[in-house]
Amino acid sequence: VFFVACSFSLFTMLGRARSALGEHNFFGLRWIIEKFNDLDVERIREVGAERACAEWVLRCGGSVRFDDGRPEVSDYNQLVEQTAQKSGTLNEKFFFLNQVRAVNACVTARGCRHFEGVTRLQDVVFSGCKNLEDDAINVMVQNVGSTLRSVEFSNCRYITQDGLRHLGKCSSLSSVILTDLPRVKEWEKLKEELKSNLPKNCEVACYPSKK
Repeated sequence: VFFVACSFSLFTMLGRARSALGEHNFFGLRWIIEKFNDLDVERIREVGAERACAEWVLRCGGSVRFDDGRPEVSDYNQLVEQTAQKSGTLNEKFFFLNQVRAVNACVTARGCRHFEGVTRLQDVVFSGCKNLEDDAINVMVQNVGSTLRSVEFSNCRYITQDGLRHLGKCSSLSSVILTDLPRVKEWEKLKEELKSNLPKNCEVACYPSKK
């Protein structure tokens, strides 16, 4: 019990530090950021891909929601409590992510490998993610592109038009919101390209600057 409590406390302290780290891109700090995003294969085997992905998002400062109607989770202790209530064990593998919200989080493309094995994810928001790069979109689409219903990218300084083109491979999207992405230059061209590749009922909203 003591070990588990200490682990939770350490997890919480690391979570508080990630916002400050996420604002910088110096070599040493970048190494620390990537450690937050490391893929732990043993952890996935232990708790399943859905839980491991949720832990990654929370570790980096984001929040998640599962498909059971319970409130959004933004704290690791809440995650443990919620999954334990549902399953009666801390290592339940039979629950499913519905939503991922990474707002001012230190997520990276490396961390997006956690989407592998996630099966019912519908909504994803990346906002203010200062270290997120184009390859993150490619990795996300490869793993959960067939289940996504809505995606939002805003204020992500490294995301470009080339990366966003990968969204055109998502077969079930009904909403795309793109806002304040400084490396995107041809907004109208991007919008038309996405609309031509995405389902006909998909709404694509592009805002070069914050609404």
